[in-house]
Amino acid sequence: MSSVYRLLCLSHNPAIVLDHEYHSGSDGLNRAVAALRAPVEGHPHCDLAIGRYSYPLVEVGIATTTHRVEWVDADWLRLLWHAHRLDHEGLSAAATRLQRPWTRARLDRLGPELGLDVTAVGYATGGVVS
Repeated sequence: MSSVYRLLCLSHNPAIVLDHEYHSGSDGLNRAVAALRAPVEGHPHCDLAIGRYSYPLVEVGIATTTHRVEWVDADWLRLLWHAHRLDHEGLSAAATRLQRPWTRARLDRLGPELGLDVTAVGYATGGVVS
């Protein structure tokens, strides 16, 4: 099954899907990873990720400090979002330890792209998150 890779800006609320698409054929993943590591016009200091779409979003990749891309299944991110939303201190803390970079705020911004109804839990839209 072919995939399309697109950069996601997680600094905006909600997250923005950037325009350029990288297709799985013809070295698309490598070009998407290179784009993730390069300065992106209009988003020079933003929190960027790569979304892998087979429509819908199926995986999200983030750059690590070891210059790799760490991929997380979109279903796992949905479960993690719900764990944070349960507002159970122990469950939320455990979820954060399992997927350290996926904070509640970051997941909230990505929520619409994951197909989550973030408005049902008091989600506020607009603006750039500092």
